[in-house]
Amino acid sequence: MTTEQFEDIGIRFDPMDPGQAEVRYEFWAEAREHQPVFYSEKYDVWFVTRSDDIEAAMKDTQRFTNGSVFDPAKPWPPEVQAVLDRGYPWRYFLGNNDPPEHTPLKRAVSKAFSRSQTRAMEARVREIANGLIDGFVDEGMVDIGERLAWPFPALVVVDVLGFPQEDVEQLKQWGDDWVSLFSDSLSTEELVAAAEQFVAFQNYVLDAFREREREPREDLLSHLIRELHDDPELNLGLEEIVNVPINIMTAGHATGTLLMLEELTELLGDPELMREVRSDPENIPALVEESLRYEAPVHGLFRTTKAEVEMGGVTIPEGAHVLLCYASANHDPCRFHDPEKFDIHRADVDKHLGFGKGTHYCPGAQIARLEQGIAIELMLERCPNLRLVPDRPPERLQHFWLRGYQSLWVRWDPATAASAA
Repeated sequence: MTTEQFEDIGIRFDPMDPGQAEVRYEFWAEAREHQPVFYSEKYDVWFVTRSDDIEAAMKDTQRFTNGSVFDPAKPWPPEVQAVLDRGYPWRYFLGNNDPPEHTPLKRAVSKAFSRSQTRAMEARVREIANGLIDGFVDEGMVDIGERLAWPFPALVVVDVLGFPQEDVEQLKQWGDDWVSLFSDSLSTEELVAAAEQFVAFQNYVLDAFREREREPREDLLSHLIRELHDDPELNLGLEEIVNVPINIMTAGHATGTLLMLEELTELLGDPELMREVRSDPENIPALVEESLRYEAPVHGLFRTTKAEVEMGGVTIPEGAHVLLCYASANHDPCRFHDPEKFDIHRADVDKHLGFGKGTHYCPGAQIARLEQGIAIELMLERCPNLRLVPDRPPERLQHFWLRGYQSLWVRWDPATAASAA
């Protein structure tokens, strides 16, 4: 490849172009080899693609800040920003701040999702999954995205937070509206509508917090009040922490859905892998980990430079919007052997960046692994001869930094389907 052919990668690469969806990793490979840090004028974003550079930026809190993680790829139109300004500040999401401000938020959520707490949730998570499968196991063919992958993570996180189960559809929709605020494919009118729904989400959470102040319960909402609001050293206002449950709800829902559909897509597309996992369910955890590496739901997160940075042979200016491309790092041959092969037996199967790393490592990783493993186990156990529906191909989500399928039609043999234990 000549210099002239690859120097314009910043012009050619467009994460919102549906035509590029299936060749995303070819772009990453080209960039890692020839232009590891490149600039997109269209989005005003610098993309960092090599594993070593990405990890260095993740650790470098002196020159990179997380404050822009939830900034849109392009500034919102004034009409959208005006609606968001009617809500509460975005300062206290989990991912869009740096230590020391970030530390108490992370500590509070991590305590709630400790290994012991996660183990205690297993029976309830299994009950939720079985209940959903009960609803379709006799049908023999469904869009598993609609019937399991979308509702299951939402129901789990709603249960953990302490929101009413009957509100799950509204909460799930509000979460989708928040995610859609970062889509470059929506019109201004659609973005305004999404912003209005996000503000409604904030007000809903604030009302729930006020209720927990009056009558505390054994749920995550009450836990956050004790850790962040009642603590005399922090004393954060309820309005200041209103986005923490939203962040947990949306991250636990959207990414869990995309990950589950990726796992099923890999299983259903590889008969040998399916036989291997069916014959030994102990392989399911490795399937989850390799799916997180091979096609991570979060393809990258933003940082902003606090100073001029030399990286990948270029100078990134101060105040630049930078996307650390986790998906590219997960396919970097300098980190993983034969990275384009889906291999649940690779020795470093859990060394991916699917849950981030370091300070901003996902605090809900343990419960995410739990729910994914249970969902795959029960689908294989209760839906015999599970297979794809040939004439209904999976539908990809169109998003700047989320990646995966939003629809996946499957069929099985309902006459021999297993009932829940």
